[in-house]
Amino acid sequence: MWHIAASILIGALEIIFLTLRAERVDGVLVRRAVARSAIVTLLLVVAWVEGLLDAGVASSNVIPGDRDFAAIVNLIIFPLHAIWGLAQGVRSSASRIPKEFHRRPVSTIALFMVSIGLAGFIAINVILVVFLNLGQTVGMDKVLAFSPFALGVCVAGAVLLVFGERVLEEISARVELFRLKPLWVRVVELTPQKFHLNVRHLPASARLQRAYVEISDAICTLRVDLDGHPDVEAIVSALRLGEFSADPSAPTLSQALPVRANRREDLELIGALAKVYRERAH
Repeated sequence: MWHIAASILIGALEIIFLTLRAERVDGVLVRRAVARSAIVTLLLVVAWVEGLLDAGVASSNVIPGDRDFAAIVNLIIFPLHAIWGLAQGVRSSASRIPKEFHRRPVSTIALFMVSIGLAGFIAINVILVVFLNLGQTVGMDKVLAFSPFALGVCVAGAVLLVFGERVLEEISARVELFRLKPLWVRVVELTPQKFHLNVRHLPASARLQRAYVEISDAICTLRVDLDGHPDVEAIVSALRLGEFSADPSAPTLSQALPVRANRREDLELIGALAKVYRERAH
């Protein structure tokens, strides 16, 4: 019964691995995976029913070295099906690891852990197939003792793959919010209240985006009457003292600050303002 359930599970995993390998999965590959799982499951059911009719009781014991129908199905066909299905997982993970390494390091580590766990299960199945078909049972317990390790690595990798990026994003957003908060609070005090929205109910990543938006709005709204080309230190001093001009002809903070060429330089400038403002506050 375990082999029957595992055969269905391996077919489902193979389809999942197909979706991980390509954005659009070929329907032919899905049908092949379903057909393999269905055929192996059907053979296992037939072997089980045959054993039930012959022995009069439901028995899952297959004698090592036998070459009857039940032995061929349980000791050759099913392990090969398991090895094939698990190998697709290793293949899918191996193809994604080089692509994800620099873009999503946490997912890369998770995929590597899943690959290690699946490779461990493949090795265990290969050794067991050889042992059982040769009629060798000595040492099988030592081989099976590695199963919990392989399973643990797989489960840990899968959990990390599901939640790792989200947790990392949440932690990173909270750290960045901590850095921006003094500057954010100050620009909210200096700008009209309509620019500020209630963000308490939002996740950290959304609050961080809102902080950047409101600081950018303040930089483009507040006008300063400073001589020459003020640097970040001078702008921070003006922010702390609230020395701003109501003259429409006075330049905004954005115009007074050094010219930025792209969005990344805007974010870097906001980060520099937040750093200096936080240091001045201390």
